Amino acid sequence: MVYTESKTIITLNPKVCRGCGLCELACSLTHENECNPSLSRIRVVKDRDNYKFELNLCLQCAVHRCKEACEKGAVKEMANGAYVIDEKLCVGCGSCAEACPFNSNGLVIFPHTSKGIYVKCDLCVGRSKPACVEVCPTEALASKPHEEG
Repeated sequence: MVYTESKTIITLNPKVCRGCGLCELACSLTHENECNPSLSRIRVVKDRDNYKFELNLCLQCAVHRCKEACEKGAVKEMANGAYVIDEKLCVGCGSCAEACPFNSNGLVIFPHTSKGIYVKCDLCVGRSKPACVEVCPTEALASKPHEEG
């Protein structure tokens, strides 16, 4: 899978993911100031019996159905091309989550456990690199410059 923003591609290699959960902890620490996987905007689905791990996060896709569905204008484009949910404008209706074609499992756009709003990956807007990419010990998550073509 490839996740894109205007200047960066975040690649996922599930074959090297070991399910350590450091990406979830780094995300929750970055966004919520606590290490709590349930507050992370990246979710690791762990099948430990078969040693398979799947990461779920916003794809920052080309057609922004989440933005189109939000009647309050809470889904906004940032300067780096990432689409984020503005927590001050979100009313928690869930229309963005319902509109997302990649959210069938509810792990891409989902309700925050205590804020009454919906959240999704924002590619760590304001940082030089997403926190999940920075901490991944196996480089299952990696970022590189976007190549046109």
